[in-house]
Amino acid sequence: MQKRRFIACLLILCAAAFVAAVWGSVNCGAKLSQPDLAAEDAMRLRRLIYFHFAIAQLSIAGGMVLIYVRHRRWRRHYLLVSYNEKGIHLNPPGIRMPSARVYRSSLAGLAHAKLPPANGVPTLVYPMFMLSGHSSGPKLEQTLQAAYRTQGQPEPEFIYQPVLGASPWLARAAGKLIQEQLEVHPGSGVLVVAHGSNLPEPPPEPSLFCRRLRSQFTNTEIALGYFNQEPAALAVLQNMHSKHVLLLPFLLTEGLHTMRDLPTPQQAADCGKTLSRLPVVANVLQKHA
Repeated sequence: MQKRRFIACLLILCAAAFVAAVWGSVNCGAKLSQPDLAAEDAMRLRRLIYFHFAIAQLSIAGGMVLIYVRHRRWRRHYLLVSYNEKGIHLNPPGIRMPSARVYRSSLAGLAHAKLPPANGVPTLVYPMFMLSGHSSGPKLEQTLQAAYRTQGQPEPEFIYQPVLGASPWLARAAGKLIQEQLEVHPGSGVLVVAHGSNLPEPPPEPSLFCRRLRSQFTNTEIALGYFNQEPAALAVLQNMHSKHVLLLPFLLTEGLHTMRDLPTPQQAADCGKTLSRLPVVANVLQKHA
């Protein structure tokens, strides 16, 4: 913080020097135009104009250097780590990342991945996981440290970001798709199905996602269920009031869970409902964010 203030003060000083130099040049130029000016005074005024011009140029150059130094201090590398290879292509929503400073890897592939260098620039680590927990927390940190040791590289400063599932952009993107479906199936409910967890308390991201959806669709039934955890998604589906349900998997990619662990249209029909399955949340983000 002190360094930022010092640079800011120097920038103000450069700006003041530039203004003073311009004012001095204008003032000397006005005096130089006087008709009865002695040759000796005219030469002195011309020298002052050159001096002020040089000060103005130095002020501009100094300001540019200070802006560069301040900008460089806030440069970042970006390391995107997904749970598996399928998620490597995903980007954290709402984040502008220069492609030259973006590094990608799966959790299992970190040991052999190209990693950000330790060149004095901090590295923002984005866990491309839907849920916070052991894999996106301690395991990611330990695996990343081991990868740098394996490659014989010094570690940069890591700044860990929240998991993808905590992003408010997810609910915005999903809301667009849900709105399209509600126009086709008015009165539908939404069942969000998330991965279970063995933590003492379930990760907060699915509940947070549902709260954000409810704020967008105040008159729509929105329920949350899990596979491998209570409340089970099928039991939640059976207890929903809506006759038509939009099934939204709170998952990163299409895969085994979407084929095996989600309620099926036949199970919905057995409890007197119809079911429409939407894409996984992360895919919705790529299409609608």
